Amino acid sequence: MIRVITKRYRIDEVKPGMELAGSLITDNDKFALGEGTVLTDNLIQRLKGWGVGVVDIRHVVDSADKEPPPLSETQVAVSCGYNDTVGTLKRSFETIRFFKQVPLKEMRELADSALEPFINTSGILNHLQVVQRQDDYTFYHSIDVAVLCGVVGRWLGYRGDELKDLVLAGLLHDIGKTQIPLEILRKPGKLTPAEMEIMRLHTTRGYNLVKELGLPASVMYAILQHHEREDGSGYPIQVPGAKIHPFAKVVAVVDIYDAITSDKVYSKKATPFAAVEALMRDMYDKLDPNICTVFLNNVRDYFIGNVVLLSDGREAEVVYLGKFISARPVVRDENGEFIDLENKKDLSIIKVLRT
Repeated sequence: MIRVITKRYRIDEVKPGMELAGSLITDNDKFALGEGTVLTDNLIQRLKGWGVGVVDIRHVVDSADKEPPPLSETQVAVSCGYNDTVGTLKRSFETIRFFKQVPLKEMRELADSALEPFINTSGILNHLQVVQRQDDYTFYHSIDVAVLCGVVGRWLGYRGDELKDLVLAGLLHDIGKTQIPLEILRKPGKLTPAEMEIMRLHTTRGYNLVKELGLPASVMYAILQHHEREDGSGYPIQVPGAKIHPFAKVVAVVDIYDAITSDKVYSKKATPFAAVEALMRDMYDKLDPNICTVFLNNVRDYFIGNVVLLSDGREAEVVYLGKFISARPVVRDENGEFIDLENKKDLSIIKVLRT
């Protein structure tokens, strides 16, 4: 059956030939473009000039076709470059594990050059959700956290060398896991209390690996403190928020988000909406509330238009997140029914199908 769906796009994701799903009104309440307008390069540039951030685009689809859509050219490029970068990091981490020597030049090149295209890719949070991962969570996670540090760092106003240092901090935050026994690092089940104590040593062991390399203090503190928490409940030293470096606070937020939304040897990934719920739960006592607020307010544009699987088996499109981002948004199912998940507690999002 042929049907029409509407998907919201960030303006820098809009391509010539796309068709507006509704009339467009500018912030000063002036009519801009009518429903059904086919966008051209000139019109897209005009929208940018008017300060339009997102637009609704009309798509005609065959609902009988349940095959997942092919990856876009951007997603293919991100996936290929991403896996190459993971391979480089894996070789470097193996050098560190066996020789306890950090190839700092290679790490700097990854942070300054190889990761920059991902950080600059429109919709990178969505693209990371569809990248195929093989194994070795630590390597993928380190790349993800570095990229997210670059994205979130810009949202927070970091620029230049300071932003590059923040990306490097994300890349190296788990470098101490190279000094954790593989039988613990790759254990498919829950760690015992004794094994967890050994795992927690990765923060201090990582710091010890880099402390004589002349790295900025901000990077070293991020490695040491990214599991510290505002209320003093973290590790390794249990310092309160006032004594935690700002870089460590940024890494803490994106570390949690990526850990929840990634497959691990002992658990399957959860949805970004579950990650949002976790951040909202901890943002006033364990995590920096300002960083969490900036993160949550900016990721809303990535979630609008996502096609998700509901717990009752229905597919639905995320259409509204509210003034404050919610882990339980308003969705529209295949029959056009709007469902406010905040008021429908017996339903939940269990998987993101398409971004």
